[in-house]
Parts: sequence; structure tokens; C-alpha cells
Amino acid sequence: MKIVIHPEFVDAAGFIKRLPQSFEQEGELLYDSRNKVKRYRVNDKDMVVKRYKQPNIVQRIAYTFFKKSKTERAYLFAGMLREKGFSTPHEVAYIERKKNGLFLDGYFVSLNCSYPPLSELLRKHDFDRHPADELAAYMVELHKKGVLHGDLNLTNILYHTDQEGRYQFTLIDTNRSKFKPAPTRQECLENLKRLTHSKALLRYIVMQYATLREWNPRECAFIVFRYLLHFEQKRKRKRKLQSWIGIKK
Repeated sequence: MKIVIHPEFVDAAGFIKRLPQSFEQEGELLYDSRNKVKRYRVNDKDMVVKRYKQPNIVQRIAYTFFKKSKTERAYLFAGMLREKGFSTPHEVAYIERKKNGLFLDGYFVSLNCSYPPLSELLRKHDFDRHPADELAAYMVELHKKGVLHGDLNLTNILYHTDQEGRYQFTLIDTNRSKFKPAPTRQECLENLKRLTHSKALLRYIVMQYATLREWNPRECAFIVFRYLLHFEQKRKRKRKLQSWIGIKK
């Protein structure tokens, strides 16, 4: 078993080392689907633990020999985002377990962030333009600094307002992100395609984003929706195939 603990949280080592044995019995359940997320109170700090779903055999081989696991990436990417000036819950530790020499499963521990997700603020049909405008500007900054969030949607962007009433954003679930020196226009626009289920909100944000980047807003909106259509069609085909061969998501 591999355990990496951030130097600032070595006092939580006992809690972290017990996690594989205590995770199911302890903690407050926050989310339970493909992955399971729980919250704990440790040394007067609220911490969140995410246990990732056990990968299939191909992924286990890949995580053992060829690429970093989701747990390690979550830990490393948190620090990389902060270095670039973006808020994300501070990484505490990660755990990797093996079985028969192959990666089995992993846990990622971070500080808890109690801010609400943007999906709660912008889910109305007559959405507030102010946070939408600030989100568009935030996405421009994120992309210009080479960050492509791997699961970019409003649920994974938390928010609060500062004393001046400006919206501040915090990124979560970043383990599939990519860091590039200069993402292309195509990469940036494709990254926006799953930002929200609301077509009106997506169109508005994309056009604001394009305006800030001095790109053609209508053309960019068309491109993003084309990417979205392709993604939805591909997902439908995948689900149909999984259903046909009896594989659960």
C-alpha cells in the first residue's frame, strides 16, 4: 500500500493510515455512485475522502505500469492549480492499494469546501447574467493559463462572493484535467461543451467567453454545440452497447 501525506497534515497520519479499514464504518456520506465520498472531522478540520471505483483489469495494469492513478492525479493537480492561482480544496493525502502486484483501488483526502455548486445558482431558466459573465471571464483565465478541467460542469465549480460582491470560484473533481502551455481554440471550445445542461445558459456563456477572447461569438457557439451533439450521440451509443452486453456503468 502506498500512502502519501502532505507535509502540512502529518498530524492526521493515524486517521489516513486507517482509512482502508475504517472508511465503510465511519464518516458522513456525501455521495455514493461510481465513487463514494465521505466527510470526517480530523484534528479540528473537516476533511473529505473520495474512494474511487475499482478499475477494470486493463485500467489496473495501466495504473500500475504506465500512468498515474486518479488518486495521485487528484493530489498533484490540486497543488498545480493553486500554483496557477486557482482555488481548489487543499490536498491532504492519497492512498493506493494493490492486489497481486496490480493497482486495486485508491483514496484521495482533501480539506472540505462548504461552498455551494454553481448549478444551484444558475439552474433557473431566467439565469442571473452577473455570475454567468464572471464565470465566462473565469473560464478565459483558466484556459489562458493552460488548464482544461477534465469534467467541466457547474456541479464541479463551487462559488461564493467576496466583500465587493464579486464571484469567486473553487474547482473540485479535477483528476482528469489537462495542463497545457497553450491550448488551441478547438481544445478550449470543446472543453466548454458539458458546462451546463441548459442550452440557453451554455450559449450565453460561450458567446461571452468568445467575446472576451476576441473570437467570433456565433461561430464559437456553433462549434461548442457541435461538440456537444457529437458527445451526446457517442454516449448514447456507448450506453446502448453496454446494455446489450450486460455491463453496468
